[in-house]
Amino acid sequence: MNIHLIPRAAATALVVVGASVSTSADASAFGQWQLPSPLDGAWEVSTTPLDCATGEEFPFFTVLSYVTIASGGTVVESNSNASFQPGQRSEGIGFWERTGRKSYHAFFKAFLQFDTVDPPPPPARSYHRGTQSFDHTIEMQDANHWTSTAAVTFTDLSGDTVYLQGCAKAVAQRMEAR
Repeated sequence: MNIHLIPRAAATALVVVGASVSTSADASAFGQWQLPSPLDGAWEVSTTPLDCATGEEFPFFTVLSYVTIASGGTVVESNSNASFQPGQRSEGIGFWERTGRKSYHAFFKAFLQFDTVDPPPPPARSYHRGTQSFDHTIEMQDANHWTSTAAVTFTDLSGDTVYLQGCAKAVAQRMEAR
């Protein structure tokens, strides 16, 4: 038996095992925030509330937003929801992650700085100091478009008491210079 072959065989085995551990670690990390992601960028988003039970749309409440999705997993959102009073809602801040080849999960929260003053008559909503969160399931349609469904939750400042919940769908188009 050649004694010089044993160290060489052991070294080869270590390299093979090390390479497969490294490969499986990379494979399990796929989906978090690996580049390149077609989701990265600035988006114009149109969000329409839905009846969670029936899926019926409420198109007269559609809200336009600007959403920036950055590599590294961050989301920043600003919206035009006129049912909030001036200064009542902060920008939304959150995270995203890849869940499949063309699918993603995104979550963001915004502060509601104060209770609605002089609440409007129904069907308009009255909001309370606390947070609003969106939990999105996103599907890329192509490199410049995505759609999503979302759960929307309003809580008090502690985050323990939910006072309003809903569902929404969104359609997004990548922003471009015009």
